[in-house]
Amino acid sequence: MANYAAMNPGKYHLGQLFRYPPLQNRRLNERYIIQEVKWKTSAMVGRRIYIGNVEIKDKDGKLRTMSDTVLKSRAGKFDTFTTDRLIDVAVGDGEDIVRLASFADRLLQYKQNTMYIINCTKSLEILESKHKFKGVDHHNAVCETDYGIVWCNEHGVYMYNGRSVNELFITEGVRNVSEETWDSFYSKGKTSVGYLPDSKQVIFVRGVDSSDTDSGDILIYDLVSASWVKGDSQINAEDKTNLINDWNNDLIYGYESDVAKTTLQKYSVTPTSSIATMDMKTKFFNFGNQSRKKIYKVEITYKGGVINDIDYETTNVLPQYAVDSSNSYSGVFRDADGNAITNIPSSSDWSVIELYTSPIDNNNVKSISIQLTEASAGAVRQNFEVNDITIVYRQKSVK
Repeated sequence: MANYAAMNPGKYHLGQLFRYPPLQNRRLNERYIIQEVKWKTSAMVGRRIYIGNVEIKDKDGKLRTMSDTVLKSRAGKFDTFTTDRLIDVAVGDGEDIVRLASFADRLLQYKQNTMYIINCTKSLEILESKHKFKGVDHHNAVCETDYGIVWCNEHGVYMYNGRSVNELFITEGVRNVSEETWDSFYSKGKTSVGYLPDSKQVIFVRGVDSSDTDSGDILIYDLVSASWVKGDSQINAEDKTNLINDWNNDLIYGYESDVAKTTLQKYSVTPTSSIATMDMKTKFFNFGNQSRKKIYKVEITYKGGVINDIDYETTNVLPQYAVDSSNSYSGVFRDADGNAITNIPSSSDWSVIELYTSPIDNNNVKSISIQLTEASAGAVRQNFEVNDITIVYRQKSVK
Protein backbone atom coordinates (compact mmCIF):
# COMPACT_ATOMS: atom_id res chain seq x y z
CA MET A 1 0.00 0.00 0.00
CA ALA A 2 1.44 3.31 -1.07
CA ASN A 3 1.54 6.41 1.09
CA TYR A 4 1.79 9.81 -0.49
CA ALA A 5 3.01 13.09 0.95
CA ALA A 6 1.50 16.37 -0.24
CA MET A 7 3.12 19.76 0.07
CA ASN A 8 1.27 23.03 0.40
CA PRO A 9 1.07 24.25 -3.21
CA GLY A 10 0.15 27.77 -2.17
CA LYS A 11 -3.06 29.62 -2.89
CA TYR A 12 -2.90 29.05 -6.64
CA HIS A 13 -1.50 26.15 -8.63
CA LEU A 14 -1.57 26.01 -12.42
CA GLY A 15 -4.30 28.63 -12.43
CA GLN A 16 -6.61 26.66 -10.11
CA LEU A 17 -7.68 28.16 -6.80
CA PHE A 18 -7.19 25.95 -3.71
CA ARG A 19 -9.80 26.87 -1.11
CA TYR A 20 -7.60 25.15 1.44
CA PRO A 21 -4.75 22.70 1.09
CA PRO A 22 -6.37 19.24 1.11
CA LEU A 23 -3.20 17.77 2.58
CA GLN A 24 -0.40 19.76 4.10
CA ASN A 25 2.66 17.87 5.24
CA ARG A 26 0.46 14.89 6.09
CA ARG A 27 0.21 11.35 4.84
CA LEU A 28 -2.59 10.20 2.57
CA ASN A 29 -3.62 6.67 3.48
CA GLU A 30 -5.32 4.89 0.60
CA ARG A 31 -7.22 2.51 2.84
CA TYR A 32 -9.66 5.29 3.81
CA ILE A 33 -10.71 6.03 0.22
CA ILE A 34 -14.36 5.42 -0.74
CA GLN A 35 -15.02 5.04 -4.44
CA GLU A 36 -18.80 5.05 -4.11
CA VAL A 37 -21.29 5.45 -1.27
CA LYS A 38 -25.04 4.92 -0.93
CA TRP A 39 -27.19 5.63 2.10
CA LYS A 40 -30.78 5.30 3.33
CA THR A 41 -31.03 8.38 5.55
CA SER A 42 -29.19 11.64 6.14
CA ALA A 43 -29.26 14.79 8.27
CA MET A 44 -27.31 18.05 8.44
CA VAL A 45 -25.82 19.32 11.68
CA GLY A 46 -23.92 22.57 11.42
CA ARG A 47 -21.83 22.44 8.28
CA ARG A 48 -21.63 18.66 8.01
CA ILE A 49 -23.77 15.99 6.43
CA TYR A 50 -24.30 12.75 8.36
CA ILE A 51 -25.41 9.67 6.43
CA GLY A 52 -26.60 6.41 7.96
CA ASN A 53 -27.19 2.79 6.96
CA VAL A 54 -24.59 2.96 4.22
CA GLU A 55 -23.19 0.77 1.47
CA ILE A 56 -19.73 1.69 0.27
CA LYS A 57 -17.31 0.58 -2.42
CA ASP A 58 -13.82 0.69 -0.94
CA LYS A 59 -10.48 1.34 -2.64
CA ASP A 60 -10.37 -2.23 -3.95
CA GLY A 61 -13.88 -2.01 -5.42
CA LYS A 62 -15.32 -4.29 -2.73
CA LEU A 63 -18.89 -3.58 -1.59
CA ARG A 64 -19.41 -3.28 2.16
CA THR A 65 -22.79 -2.85 3.85
CA MET A 66 -22.70 -1.06 7.22
CA SER A 67 -26.33 -0.81 8.30
CA ASP A 68 -25.55 0.44 11.82
CA THR A 69 -22.85 2.98 10.88
CA VAL A 70 -22.94 6.74 10.32
CA LEU A 71 -20.46 8.54 8.07
CA LYS A 72 -19.86 12.28 8.30
CA SER A 73 -18.58 14.66 5.66
CA ARG A 74 -15.89 17.25 6.08
CA ALA A 75 -17.07 20.69 7.13
CA GLY A 76 -18.55 22.43 4.11
CA LYS A 77 -17.70 19.46 1.85
CA PHE A 78 -21.06 17.69 1.71
CA ASP A 79 -20.01 15.11 -0.89
CA THR A 80 -16.74 14.03 0.72
CA PHE A 81 -16.71 10.84 2.77
CA THR A 82 -13.88 8.62 3.95
CA THR A 83 -13.89 5.58 6.22
CA ASP A 84 -11.83 7.33 8.89
CA ARG A 85 -14.78 9.66 9.53
CA LEU A 86 -17.35 7.18 10.78
CA ILE A 87 -19.48 7.07 13.95
CA ASP A 88 -20.36 3.72 15.48
CA VAL A 89 -22.74 4.28 18.40
CA ALA A 90 -23.79 0.65 18.83
CA VAL A 91 -22.36 -2.03 16.55
CA GLY A 92 -23.68 -5.57 16.21
CA ASP A 93 -26.83 -4.99 18.28
CA GLY A 94 -29.08 -6.53 15.64
CA GLU A 95 -30.68 -3.19 14.74
CA ASP A 96 -30.30 -1.11 11.57
CA ILE A 97 -30.35 2.67 11.36
CA VAL A 98 -33.81 3.67 10.14
CA ARG A 99 -33.69 7.46 10.33
CA LEU A 100 -31.36 10.35 11.16
CA ALA A 101 -32.72 13.73 12.26
CA SER A 102 -31.14 16.88 13.64
CA PHE A 103 -32.22 19.59 16.05
CA ALA A 104 -29.87 22.45 17.03
CA ASP A 105 -26.46 20.80 17.52
CA ARG A 106 -27.76 17.30 18.25
CA LEU A 107 -27.99 14.32 15.91
CA LEU A 108 -30.80 11.85 16.61
CA GLN A 109 -30.17 8.31 15.41
CA TYR A 110 -33.20 6.04 15.23
CA LYS A 111 -32.99 2.28 15.06
CA GLN A 112 -35.90 -0.15 15.22
CA ASN A 113 -36.03 -0.27 19.03
CA THR A 114 -33.55 2.33 20.27
CA MET A 115 -32.95 6.05 19.79
CA TYR A 116 -29.57 7.70 20.41
CA ILE A 117 -28.86 11.40 20.94
CA ILE A 118 -25.40 12.40 19.73
CA ASN A 119 -23.76 15.67 20.74
CA CYS A 120 -22.05 17.26 17.72
CA THR A 121 -20.69 20.41 19.36
CA LYS A 122 -17.11 19.10 19.53
CA SER A 123 -14.72 17.92 16.84
CA LEU A 124 -15.49 14.38 17.98
CA GLU A 125 -19.12 13.40 18.41
CA ILE A 126 -20.20 12.26 21.88
CA LEU A 127 -23.04 9.87 22.70
CA GLU A 128 -25.22 11.92 25.03
CA SER A 129 -28.04 9.51 25.84
CA LYS A 130 -29.64 6.22 24.84
CA HIS A 131 -33.40 5.65 24.87
CA LYS A 132 -34.79 2.13 24.76
CA PHE A 133 -38.19 1.42 23.16
CA LYS A 134 -38.10 4.79 21.37
CA GLY A 135 -36.94 3.67 17.95
CA VAL A 136 -39.07 3.79 14.80
CA ASP A 137 -40.35 1.22 12.32
CA HIS A 138 -39.85 3.28 9.18
CA HIS A 139 -38.45 6.57 7.88
CA ASN A 140 -41.79 8.43 7.74
CA ALA A 141 -42.52 8.06 11.45
CA VAL A 142 -40.27 11.06 12.26
CA CYS A 143 -40.81 14.74 11.46
CA GLU A 144 -38.91 17.93 12.24
CA THR A 145 -40.68 20.97 13.70
CA ASP A 146 -39.52 24.36 14.97
CA TYR A 147 -40.25 23.12 18.51
CA GLY A 148 -38.24 19.92 18.20
CA ILE A 149 -38.32 16.44 16.68
CA VAL A 150 -41.58 14.44 16.92
CA TRP A 151 -41.87 10.71 16.21
CA CYS A 152 -44.08 7.73 16.95
CA ASN A 153 -43.88 3.99 17.37
CA GLU A 154 -46.11 1.23 18.67
CA HIS A 155 -45.51 2.37 22.25
CA GLY A 156 -46.53 6.02 21.84
CA VAL A 157 -45.58 9.49 20.59
CA TYR A 158 -42.46 11.38 21.67
CA MET A 159 -40.76 14.75 21.25
CA TYR A 160 -37.18 15.89 21.71
CA ASN A 161 -37.02 19.63 22.44
CA GLY A 162 -33.24 20.03 22.67
CA ARG A 163 -33.14 19.25 26.39
CA SER A 164 -35.19 16.13 27.05
CA VAL A 165 -37.35 13.44 25.47
CA ASN A 166 -41.02 13.83 26.44
CA GLU A 167 -43.99 11.49 25.97
CA LEU A 168 -46.78 13.50 24.37
CA PHE A 169 -49.48 11.14 25.60
CA ILE A 170 -48.68 12.12 29.20
CA THR A 171 -49.22 15.58 30.67
CA GLU A 172 -48.25 16.28 34.29
CA GLY A 173 -48.39 12.61 35.14
CA VAL A 174 -51.81 12.07 33.54
CA ARG A 175 -52.26 9.98 30.39
CA ASN A 176 -54.52 11.90 27.99
CA VAL A 177 -54.60 9.34 25.16
CA SER A 178 -55.42 5.81 26.21
CA GLU A 179 -53.36 2.78 25.28
CA GLU A 180 -56.42 1.26 23.59
CA THR A 181 -56.93 4.35 21.41
CA TRP A 182 -53.34 4.31 20.19
CA ASP A 183 -53.27 0.54 19.62
CA SER A 184 -56.37 0.77 17.43
CA PHE A 185 -54.97 3.75 15.48
CA TYR A 186 -51.30 2.91 14.96
CA SER A 187 -50.41 0.79 11.95
CA LYS A 188 -46.89 -0.61 12.28
CA GLY A 189 -44.61 0.44 9.46
CA LYS A 190 -47.25 2.66 7.84
CA THR A 191 -48.31 5.48 10.18
CA SER A 192 -46.74 8.74 8.94
CA VAL A 193 -46.07 12.04 10.70
CA GLY A 194 -46.21 15.56 9.24
CA TYR A 195 -46.09 19.15 10.47
CA LEU A 196 -48.36 22.15 9.87
CA PRO A 197 -46.10 25.17 10.61
CA ASP A 198 -48.85 27.81 10.41
CA SER A 199 -51.16 26.18 12.96
CA LYS A 200 -48.28 24.62 14.97
CA GLN A 201 -49.83 21.18 14.74
CA VAL A 202 -48.40 17.71 14.20
CA ILE A 203 -50.58 15.34 12.18
CA PHE A 204 -50.44 11.55 12.37
CA VAL A 205 -51.93 9.66 9.41
CA ARG A 206 -52.86 6.02 9.91
CA GLY A 207 -51.71 5.27 6.38
CA VAL A 208 -52.97 1.83 5.38
CA ASP A 209 -54.45 0.73 2.07
CA SER A 210 -57.94 1.64 0.90
CA SER A 211 -59.37 -1.75 1.92
CA ASP A 212 -59.06 -0.65 5.55
CA THR A 213 -62.07 1.36 6.70
CA ASP A 214 -59.86 3.38 9.09
CA SER A 215 -57.25 4.35 6.49
CA GLY A 216 -58.44 7.97 6.43
CA ASP A 217 -58.25 8.48 10.21
CA ILE A 218 -55.89 11.07 11.66
CA LEU A 219 -54.66 12.30 15.02
CA ILE A 220 -53.60 15.92 15.51
CA TYR A 221 -51.39 17.20 18.33
CA ASP A 222 -51.41 20.95 18.97
CA LEU A 223 -47.98 22.11 20.15
CA VAL A 224 -49.38 25.32 21.66
CA SER A 225 -52.22 23.90 23.75
CA ALA A 226 -50.65 20.42 24.18
CA SER A 227 -53.99 18.86 23.22
CA TRP A 228 -55.07 15.94 21.03
CA VAL A 229 -57.85 15.69 18.44
CA LYS A 230 -58.92 12.56 16.54
CA GLY A 231 -60.55 12.74 13.13
CA ASP A 232 -62.38 9.88 11.42
CA SER A 233 -62.03 9.62 7.61
CA GLN A 234 -60.50 13.10 7.37
CA ILE A 235 -57.97 12.27 4.65
CA ASN A 236 -57.87 10.23 1.44
CA ALA A 237 -58.41 6.53 1.99
CA GLU A 238 -56.17 5.51 -0.93
CA ASP A 239 -52.55 4.43 -0.59
CA LYS A 240 -50.54 7.49 0.40
CA THR A 241 -46.94 8.68 0.29
CA ASN A 242 -45.07 10.25 3.16
CA LEU A 243 -45.92 13.78 4.35
CA ILE A 244 -43.54 16.59 3.40
CA ASN A 245 -43.47 20.40 3.48
CA ASP A 246 -43.05 22.00 0.07
CA TRP A 247 -41.25 25.23 -0.87
CA ASN A 248 -44.23 27.23 0.46
CA ASN A 249 -44.19 25.30 3.78
CA ASP A 250 -47.53 23.68 2.94
CA LEU A 251 -47.98 20.07 4.03
CA ILE A 252 -48.47 17.84 0.99
CA TYR A 253 -48.72 14.14 0.23
CA GLY A 254 -49.42 11.94 -2.76
CA TYR A 255 -52.15 9.35 -3.12
CA GLU A 256 -53.02 6.77 -5.71
CA SER A 257 -55.95 8.39 -7.51
CA ASP A 258 -55.92 5.92 -10.39
CA VAL A 259 -53.97 2.91 -11.61
CA ALA A 260 -50.31 3.92 -11.96
CA LYS A 261 -51.23 7.56 -11.23
CA THR A 262 -50.27 9.59 -8.18
CA THR A 263 -51.99 12.87 -7.32
CA LEU A 264 -50.44 15.47 -5.01
CA GLN A 265 -52.74 16.80 -2.32
CA LYS A 266 -52.30 19.78 0.00
CA TYR A 267 -53.57 19.23 3.54
CA SER A 268 -55.66 22.13 4.79
CA VAL A 269 -56.84 22.77 8.34
CA THR A 270 -59.79 24.77 7.01
CA PRO A 271 -62.85 22.49 6.66
CA THR A 272 -64.78 22.72 3.42
CA SER A 273 -67.93 20.77 4.34
CA SER A 274 -70.17 20.22 7.34
CA ILE A 275 -69.29 17.54 9.88
CA ALA A 276 -71.81 14.72 10.09
CA THR A 277 -70.40 13.25 13.31
CA MET A 278 -68.54 15.25 15.96
CA ASP A 279 -67.56 14.16 19.44
CA MET A 280 -65.36 16.60 21.34
CA LYS A 281 -64.85 15.94 25.04
CA THR A 282 -62.70 17.83 27.49
CA LYS A 283 -60.85 16.07 30.24
CA PHE A 284 -62.50 15.84 33.65
CA PHE A 285 -61.63 19.02 35.54
CA ASN A 286 -61.30 18.57 39.31
CA PHE A 287 -59.67 22.01 39.77
CA GLY A 288 -56.69 20.59 41.61
CA ASN A 289 -58.43 18.58 44.31
CA GLN A 290 -61.08 15.95 44.93
CA SER A 291 -63.25 17.99 47.25
CA ARG A 292 -66.92 18.64 46.51
CA LYS A 293 -67.86 21.68 44.39
CA LYS A 294 -70.91 23.56 43.24
CA ILE A 295 -70.81 24.16 39.47
CA TYR A 296 -72.67 27.38 38.62
CA LYS A 297 -72.22 27.64 34.87
CA VAL A 298 -69.98 27.06 31.87
CA GLU A 299 -69.06 29.84 29.43
CA ILE A 300 -67.94 28.95 25.88
CA THR A 301 -66.41 31.50 23.53
CA TYR A 302 -67.24 30.42 19.98
CA LYS A 303 -68.24 31.49 16.48
CA GLY A 304 -69.78 29.81 13.43
CA GLY A 305 -73.02 29.13 11.61
CA VAL A 306 -72.68 32.12 9.25
CA ILE A 307 -71.22 30.98 5.91
CA ASN A 308 -70.76 33.28 2.91
CA ASP A 309 -73.01 35.90 4.52
CA ILE A 310 -75.78 33.32 4.96
CA ASP A 311 -76.94 33.05 8.56
CA TYR A 312 -78.09 29.49 9.25
CA GLU A 313 -79.25 30.63 12.73
CA THR A 314 -77.69 27.62 14.46
CA THR A 315 -74.33 25.85 14.51
CA ASN A 316 -75.95 22.42 14.96
CA VAL A 317 -73.79 21.85 18.05
CA LEU A 318 -75.26 20.22 21.15
CA PRO A 319 -73.46 20.95 24.47
CA GLN A 320 -73.66 18.31 27.23
CA TYR A 321 -71.73 17.40 30.34
CA ALA A 322 -70.78 14.51 32.62
CA VAL A 323 -69.71 14.59 36.25
CA ASP A 324 -67.41 12.56 38.48
CA SER A 325 -65.65 10.64 35.66
CA SER A 326 -68.90 9.17 34.37
CA ASN A 327 -69.00 7.88 30.78
CA SER A 328 -72.55 9.14 30.40
CA TYR A 329 -72.70 12.65 28.95
CA SER A 330 -76.37 13.09 29.72
CA GLY A 331 -76.20 16.39 31.58
CA VAL A 332 -78.46 19.00 29.98
CA PHE A 333 -77.30 22.63 29.84
CA ARG A 334 -79.92 25.34 30.26
CA ASP A 335 -80.09 29.07 29.65
CA ALA A 336 -80.71 31.69 32.36
CA ASP A 337 -84.48 31.11 32.08
CA GLY A 338 -84.16 27.36 32.60
CA ASN A 339 -84.78 26.35 28.99
CA ALA A 340 -82.77 23.40 27.67
CA ILE A 341 -80.07 24.31 25.13
CA THR A 342 -80.16 21.77 22.31
CA ASN A 343 -78.44 23.81 19.59
CA ILE A 344 -75.88 26.60 19.99
CA PRO A 345 -77.04 29.68 17.99
CA SER A 346 -74.99 31.03 15.10
CA SER A 347 -72.56 33.93 15.42
CA SER A 348 -70.40 35.61 12.79
CA ASP A 349 -67.95 36.89 15.40
CA TRP A 350 -66.62 35.58 18.69
CA SER A 351 -69.48 35.31 21.19
CA VAL A 352 -69.92 33.91 24.68
CA ILE A 353 -72.76 31.55 25.51
CA GLU A 354 -73.65 30.90 29.14
CA LEU A 355 -74.57 27.30 29.92
CA TYR A 356 -76.16 26.58 33.30
CA THR A 357 -76.04 23.11 34.81
CA SER A 358 -79.00 21.36 36.33
CA PRO A 359 -79.63 22.09 40.03
CA ILE A 360 -80.07 18.37 40.56
CA ASP A 361 -76.49 17.34 39.80
CA ASN A 362 -74.39 20.50 40.01
CA ASN A 363 -74.37 20.96 43.78
CA ASN A 364 -72.11 18.17 44.98
CA VAL A 365 -69.60 17.08 42.31
CA LYS A 366 -65.87 16.36 42.30
CA SER A 367 -65.18 16.87 38.58
CA ILE A 368 -66.89 17.84 35.34
CA SER A 369 -66.28 17.25 31.62
CA ILE A 370 -67.94 19.08 28.69
CA GLN A 371 -68.96 17.42 25.44
CA LEU A 372 -69.75 19.13 22.13
CA THR A 373 -71.49 16.88 19.62
CA GLU A 374 -73.79 17.17 16.60
CA ALA A 375 -77.35 18.29 17.28
CA SER A 376 -80.38 16.36 16.09
CA ALA A 377 -81.05 19.15 13.55
CA GLY A 378 -78.22 17.99 11.28
CA ALA A 379 -74.49 18.14 10.59
CA VAL A 380 -72.24 20.62 12.40
CA ARG A 381 -71.46 23.75 10.38
CA GLN A 382 -67.93 23.57 8.97
CA ASN A 383 -66.86 26.97 10.32
CA PHE A 384 -67.71 26.26 13.97
CA GLU A 385 -64.78 27.22 16.23
CA VAL A 386 -64.19 27.25 19.99
CA ASN A 387 -61.68 29.65 21.50
CA ASP A 388 -61.99 28.86 25.22
CA ILE A 389 -64.16 27.25 27.88
CA THR A 390 -64.60 28.76 31.34
CA ILE A 391 -66.15 26.92 34.30
CA VAL A 392 -67.58 28.96 37.18
CA TYR A 393 -67.63 26.96 40.42
CA ARG A 394 -67.38 27.22 44.21
CA GLN A 395 -65.49 24.76 46.38
CA LYS A 396 -67.61 23.50 49.24
CA SER A 397 -66.32 23.36 52.77
CA VAL A 398 -65.91 20.04 54.55
CA LYS A 399 -68.63 19.45 57.15
